[in-house]
This record gives sequence, structure tokens and C-alpha cells, in this order.
Amino acid sequence: MNSNKPPTISVVIPAYNEEKYLPKTLESVAKLDRKADEVVVIDGGSTDATAKVARSLGAIVITTQHQGIGYARQKGVEAGRSDIMAFTDADTIVPGNWLTKIEAILVRSGVVGVFGGFRVPDGPWFYRFYINVIQPPFNQILYWMGLPMASGQNLAFWKEKAMSVGGFPTDYKIAEDIEMARRLQTVGKVVYLPNLVVSASGRRGNEGWKLLPRVTKAFLLYFFFRKANTVGFPDQR
Repeated sequence: MNSNKPPTISVVIPAYNEEKYLPKTLESVAKLDRKADEVVVIDGGSTDATAKVARSLGAIVITTQHQGIGYARQKGVEAGRSDIMAFTDADTIVPGNWLTKIEAILVRSGVVGVFGGFRVPDGPWFYRFYINVIQPPFNQILYWMGLPMASGQNLAFWKEKAMSVGGFPTDYKIAEDIEMARRLQTVGKVVYLPNLVVSASGRRGNEGWKLLPRVTKAFLLYFFFRKANTVGFPDQR
């Protein structure tokens, strides 16, 4: 990691029945000013044309069983062949300087991970309000307190360091990204870049208000008991 040779970067995208959204995600990755050394799509047993679409747009496809997002992300870490693993989701658009910013932070001494925020341009108004207005300052405060509220669609780290701490928790259905960042904190610094923002679909808010108690319960179990949660969150990864 301290070599004079530039690090290689794998972009990893978990996907489950994402033939509709995946093309725009892969197109945004293809337009990056700092190109990925490889793009890996972890297809969690899709029944649609996700794998075909991914391959047609130049991605490497790894097919796995559909066991949830923590499992899929860890399979991505294991499959990626680069020094750095940069994660996003199959319904997310990354900015053109995404990998440039990620690399600039990760090559700093002692830094093992970096994450940014996300915004949603669509979906129910209350979901957009929470994600776009409430969440950013809340995440900043928690980061200052030492808790990295990492988002899996905008998270990157050194593969070697991630594997040294066990990688993603494979039994988590939500908060696997936060747990990964907390694990990384045990071996180095995890940096939050509030101005590194990706654009994600607001469809996860389509369940309406009934989604709130389930997600709240999941996060309470995680934050107070560090307990793996299997809450019925809309699983589109």
C-alpha cells in the first residue's frame, strides 16, 4: 500500500433482478475519469437478465445464491482482484470523479477506508426528506463521535485490510456496511467525505410508513447489541 506503483481498483456491484437499473449504473462507472481496473457484478441468483446485461456492458459476473446483501458484498471482496474495493449498488449513479476522490484519500498514510453519502431524486416525499435533508448532518455528527455511518453504495477500502478483519458480516441484511466500516476502524482510519455523493433510486421508500418500524428495530438491535439483523428490508441487492 505504500508502493510507488498506483493501486488497482475493483468496482463491485451486488445485484438481484436489476436488469432495469443496472445499465445506468454501469454506464456511469464506464464514464469515470479514473477508470476501474475491473468491474465485478455479484449476481445473487437473479431470475431476470441481470447477468446478461452486466456481461454485455463489460462487467465480470459472479453468480451466487441469494442470501442477502452482507453475503453478496463479502463475495465481492473475495472475488475482486484489485488492491482497493469500491462498492456501489445496482440502482446508483456515481459521479465522474468518484474513483479519483476515493484513491486520493486511500493512498494517505494510515487510511484504510473511505465512504461518502447518497441522495435520492425520486420516491415518496418523506423518504426523500429523510435521506436528502435529515441524514447528512446526522451522519456527520455520528462520524465526529466515532461512528461511521457508511453507505454500501459509496464505500471503498483496501482489500487486504478488509480481509484481515473478517470482511463484511455475511448474515446481515442491513447495516452490513456500517459494521464493515467499524471493523476497519480497528486497523486504521476510516474517512467520511460528505461531498462525495452518489445518486440512488428512491424505490426503497415505496413501502411507505410501514417500513419505518422494521428498519428502526433493526438499527436499534445493531447499535445497542451489535446483533446481526435479519429484518425484512426490501432486498434489491
